[in-house]
Amino acid sequence: MMRKLSKTWITSAHQGFVDENLHSNTLAAYELAAKKGADMIETDARMTKDGVLICNHDPEVNGYDESGNVVKYVISETDYEVIKNVSLLKERAEDNRVPTLEEALHLAYISGMCINIDLKEGIRIAEKVAKLVVSMGMRGRTVYATNGAGAEAINLILSIDPDARFIDTKQNFTKEALQTVKDYPAKCYVFTGDFSDENIAEIRESGCMLAAISLNERNVKDAFRHHPDMAEYPHTSDFEKIEKDLFN
Repeated sequence: MMRKLSKTWITSAHQGFVDENLHSNTLAAYELAAKKGADMIETDARMTKDGVLICNHDPEVNGYDESGNVVKYVISETDYEVIKNVSLLKERAEDNRVPTLEEALHLAYISGMCINIDLKEGIRIAEKVAKLVVSMGMRGRTVYATNGAGAEAINLILSIDPDARFIDTKQNFTKEALQTVKDYPAKCYVFTGDFSDENIAEIRESGCMLAAISLNERNVKDAFRHHPDMAEYPHTSDFEKIEKDLFN
């Protein structure tokens, strides 16, 4: 009897998945990614002036106020009460507003997805983010992008979220850099968009797991010949179709 085929890698949707009416890094984009079968959503954590963790890639929020006027706010200098009223697109303000990290974690929890949180402000927000993750029941389902914050940030997060995993570049996640992190090969991913044999061999040598990023219909086969542990697709890549074709 043949075993039923099932994938063994994590499919991650970078900033969710969008159609023409949605903005990336919004609850609607995360929900659409979940409906299409993503195992994980990737998002970005920044902190507002009044200490609210929100999901936004850039240090500023660019969008439209309730009257449709163009606005721009520096996140670290602006309270969440102001940012929450900004629409990232002119239409459908509720679907296209900047979500809090708590809202993103709740959606991931309810939908059964994991979440990859890019710590855009590094170790400064690491403790606050990890405590929120644990309070939202997302232990064991969260990957933290450390952005060069290194073993210090990793060990801080592990003291709060012992089941955490981490992701960074090949340059930042070497054996030497991670030597103080207990059992790091089971906890750490190296991400890359370079699928050359030489580059992948260097990543495997580090002991870390492999995360193939920026995948699309053109490069997915090249990436999967290396058997990645995680496959991450930009919010414009139809990962559901791509992976279905990959199976076939």
